[in-house]
Amino acid sequence: MENIILQTHGISVKYGNFLALDDISISLKSKHIYGFIGENGAGKTTLMKVLTGLLYPTSGTFSLFGKIEPSDILKMRRYIGSTIEAPALYSEYSAYRNLELQRILVGNPDKEICDKLLGIMGLFEFKDKKVSKFSMGMKQRLGIAMALVGKPKLLILDEPINGLDPKNISELRTLLKKLNEEDGVTLFLSSHILNELYLLATDYYIIYKGKIIKSLTHDELDEKLSATGQNLEEYFLSITGGDNNA
Repeated sequence: MENIILQTHGISVKYGNFLALDDISISLKSKHIYGFIGENGAGKTTLMKVLTGLLYPTSGTFSLFGKIEPSDILKMRRYIGSTIEAPALYSEYSAYRNLELQRILVGNPDKEICDKLLGIMGLFEFKDKKVSKFSMGMKQRLGIAMALVGKPKLLILDEPINGLDPKNISELRTLLKKLNEEDGVTLFLSSHILNELYLLATDYYIIYKGKIIKSLTHDELDEKLSATGQNLEEYFLSITGGDNNA
């Protein structure tokens, strides 16, 4: 049986009368890459906030690395790296200083990790530049580097290719594949670019109006596309009733 590192049971989030998440139950298996698909407002970011401890659910429970007690889950979150919405960066500090502060915060004793990650993300020559002077794409790459400082076992990235040019997207795809295949990192990724998720994901969860309406593997998706003659966007639209803001 494959190792399940994160499992939710009936997670719901309610804001007044609005149900942002409705009875969400998912399982993330170790060393898989999950594409999380849904239109704007479907609940993707809300669920990611719950999983990373930025938001408490109205109801439901979940386990993380086999732990179910809240105090244990809090400890296990040190093995999660994430970027949710915009990267959380100190704009008046340099790229290197941002990473160094994160390294200290997560307790990674490897003092060379900051320079290494800046190199991997193509930011080494800008290590002493203030983040306030960075482009959107540079901030996005630095945010991903921040998520990697703690050498996570689970990486949760909300729209990681936002603001990246085609070259950076390709390089990020290569990096994420390497983290998964060589370091065994489990990935949970949302993106509006379905074709990019298709190049990475081993599994998919599709969320619509706060509910998970479909879960399938990459092979199962290929079978669906082959059987229907649809492309990715057409298939997505067919199961969400025609909304096109994926």
